[in-house]
Amino acid sequence: MLTKSDIEKMAGESRRTLVSEFQEKYASLRTRAFRVPVEQASKIADALKCPLQVATIAYLIEMDGIMSAKRAVDLMAVELQRRASIGEEIPNIPSHILEFSINEGKWIEYIYGRFARDVEQKTRSLVNLEGALDTEAATVEQALAVLRERARVAEGSIAPVVTAWLKEHPRATSLDALLAFGPALTKWPRNTFLGRLSVARRRNQAFFRLLNKILSTASDSATMDDTMRRVSALIDELSSELADLSPTAVSHLLLHVTPRPIGRGDRSPYVSVGAALYRGGKIEPDMNSPFDFLERDIHLARRRREEEREQYLMERISRVIRVLTYNGSTIDDCVAETLSEIADRFGISKASVETYTEEAKENLQMVPLDQRDESAARIVYDFVMGHVYNR
Repeated sequence: MLTKSDIEKMAGESRRTLVSEFQEKYASLRTRAFRVPVEQASKIADALKCPLQVATIAYLIEMDGIMSAKRAVDLMAVELQRRASIGEEIPNIPSHILEFSINEGKWIEYIYGRFARDVEQKTRSLVNLEGALDTEAATVEQALAVLRERARVAEGSIAPVVTAWLKEHPRATSLDALLAFGPALTKWPRNTFLGRLSVARRRNQAFFRLLNKILSTASDSATMDDTMRRVSALIDELSSELADLSPTAVSHLLLHVTPRPIGRGDRSPYVSVGAALYRGGKIEPDMNSPFDFLERDIHLARRRREEEREQYLMERISRVIRVLTYNGSTIDDCVAETLSEIADRFGISKASVETYTEEAKENLQMVPLDQRDESAARIVYDFVMGHVYNR
């Protein structure tokens, strides 16, 4: 098992990375918040019955591709309710609400973005190590390898972030931290995650007992005894109330519930052979631009019933249009760029798209300014229906 000195070095590096990223993210959200179109934020605020400042940050979170504005608002509402329940209510003053929204927004973006991706990537090294323990021939060396890797990820990477989250959230408990991080790692709804926590904790304890059982077969040594004591202490701590767990125990529990990537191919417990794994254990390219997501959504929309397809695609296309306009493109350029990307990705002739684009630009000029975003999305939708689906 890793020494406390090794773990502290890794934790220190994780803390420095977190501080640096948060400084940039905080400044970015604050600066961008003042550039968000008021009408867009107002639509979200009216639809979701939330303060304009919360809606503004939720809009940015959606623009960054982290999650929908609705889900971001829901997460911030949970934290607002938690603070109100402990007497730390945020004053109903725009500047205070904006400050809260920016701080909470940076955590949402980090947890559901960088943090979840990093943990998912780091669990890949655990797949084969843990798989080897499924056999009766598991060795002490294999058990130690699992413990070292789990400590590296849980205590070196996850625990420092959990500790920082607890410090920034007044009177938050370990259960609050589990509910903040768990759904991002497991992709389960908050209530589902809460319902499965007790079972996950028992399984985590059972896994550590298995490791201790394997370690007990080793010849006597002070180092091995110390390792077994540390594992036993962790098992005992996991028996505590969820709200009273230490950041170390929380980090091990979060690591345990994080789904392991599943390879395609050789099912040997020793080697995982198969195609490269990307997001969520799926074999597909990483999404880098709004058009990558739109291409995927156009493919997925084929599977939907006709009455659902229009709403589904219009929402996705509208999101792409919003991202492009937010980045400074005119509505005409947004339509032209989107049509061009769709044509390239679905093998549509340039002549067809050029003609359609010119007609689209002319039609947009006749639409009132407050309706152009919706009209632009409709133009792209009609193009998809006529040139992608019905060709």
